[in-house]
Amino acid sequence: MKLNRFLSRVALALATFAAAVAVGGAAHARDAAYQVIYEFQGSSDGWAPVALPAIAKNGDLYGVTYGGGTYNLGTVYKLAAPLTRGGTWTKTVLYDFTNGDPGYPTSLVIAKDGSLYGAGNGPNTRGFIFRMTSATSRDGQWTYSTLYTLNSASDGSAIQGITLDGEGNLYGTTEQGGDLGCLQVGCGTVFELKRPIKNGGKWHFSVLYTFKGSPDAAEPAAGVVFDQEGILYGTTYAGGAIDWGAVYRLGHPAKKGQPWTESVLYSFDRSNKNIIRPEAPVIFDGLGNLYGTTVLGGDPNCQGGFGCGVVFELSPPAKQSGTWTSMNLHAFHGGNDGIHPSGYMVFDPEGNLYGTTQVGGAGNGGTVYRVKPSARKGGAWTEAVLHGFTGSNGDGAMPVSGLTWGKWHDLYGTTWENGLCQGCGTAFELHP
Repeated sequence: MKLNRFLSRVALALATFAAAVAVGGAAHARDAAYQVIYEFQGSSDGWAPVALPAIAKNGDLYGVTYGGGTYNLGTVYKLAAPLTRGGTWTKTVLYDFTNGDPGYPTSLVIAKDGSLYGAGNGPNTRGFIFRMTSATSRDGQWTYSTLYTLNSASDGSAIQGITLDGEGNLYGTTEQGGDLGCLQVGCGTVFELKRPIKNGGKWHFSVLYTFKGSPDAAEPAAGVVFDQEGILYGTTYAGGAIDWGAVYRLGHPAKKGQPWTESVLYSFDRSNKNIIRPEAPVIFDGLGNLYGTTVLGGDPNCQGGFGCGVVFELSPPAKQSGTWTSMNLHAFHGGNDGIHPSGYMVFDPEGNLYGTTQVGGAGNGGTVYRVKPSARKGGAWTEAVLHGFTGSNGDGAMPVSGLTWGKWHDLYGTTWENGLCQGCGTAFELHP
C-alpha cells in the first residue's frame, strides 16, 4: 500500500531528522508568510492528518485524521477560519469513528451544498466511502452515513482518493484488488459511485476499469482528475511499458452500457529522462498540458542513484495518433532542497506551480516549493523553497498531501508528523 511505501521510504530520513532536532535543528520560521494554524494534540483530538484540507466557501477547512478520537480510529474535523489573517483558527471534531464504523479515513472532499464525502481503509475492510451532512439543528450535530463498503476483490482494495463531478457523483481509485491474477493482490481499479436519482435512494457502485499490469498501468497511488470533457486522468506507481509507472486516460463509453476506454499516455522509464514512480495526481494548464511529480528519478547523485524526485510536464501530441512528450521542470537534489515530491500541486494566475516534498529541506521535515516558468519560451523553469519544515518548536514535518488554495488566496496543507507530539501533525497556512 501507498502508506506502507511512504513509511518505509522515510524511515532513514526520520532517523536523520531526529538527530537534527536533538542538536537543535533549524529555527522554526514564524514569519509573515508561513504559520502553523493548528497543532493536533493526539488522543481524542486526533493525530496524523492525512488528507488535503477541503475548503468551504467561507474559507473554513475540513479534513480527517488517520488516528485518534475516542476509539483511535480517526476523526473528521473542522477548522473555522478567523475574520482576519493571522487570527486564531477554531478546531472542532465533527465525527469520531467508532468500533461500529470502518475507521482510518484517508481523504475528504466538499460538495457544492456543503456536504462532506470521504473515504478510508478501515480494519477488516477493502475500503469504504462515507458522507457527512451539515448540521441543521440547534445542537450543531452532523449526520454520518456509510455510502458504500467495497465488498469483493473485483471492487478493488485500498482506496487512494475520491473526487466529485459536477452532478455530485464520486470517482476514485483503489491501489489493489480488481483482477487478482495481476501481481497476486490485484493491480487496482477506477470506480464510480453514482448518486441516487431520488433523495434517500441507494448509491450505485461500479468499476469503470480494472488495471492489468505492465504494459498496462498498475497500482494507482492517487485519485483521478477530470478534463473539460469529463475524461478521467491519473497516475500509477507501477505498470507502463517498463513497469516504472504510467499516466493513463479513461474515456466515456461510446454507447450506454459499453465499457470505459483506457489508454496509457506515458510510461515512465529510468533510461528516458529518469522520471519514475509517480504517487500524486496530475493537473492541467489552460493548454491541455499535464503536470505532476514522481517520488524518484531525476538527479542520479541523490538517494543512492534512484533520484530524489521530479516535477514533470506532459504535452499532448499535435495529432491524435501521436505520442505525448515529457519534460523535466525540476529535479530535486536533497539537502536544503526537497526529497520525494507528492500530493496535490496547484497553479497561481501567473503560471507558477506550488507543491510539497515529503522530506528534505533545511530541517529534513519536507518543504513547500515553487517552480516558476521561464520568461523566455522554452527556457528552464526555476525552483525556490518557500518553507522548510523542521518538526521543532511546534512546526510540522512530512507534508505528504500537497497544497490547496483557500481564504485570502493563501496556500493550505497538513503535515503528517510533529507539532505537539511526533505523530500528531499540524495544519498550516502560507502566503506566497
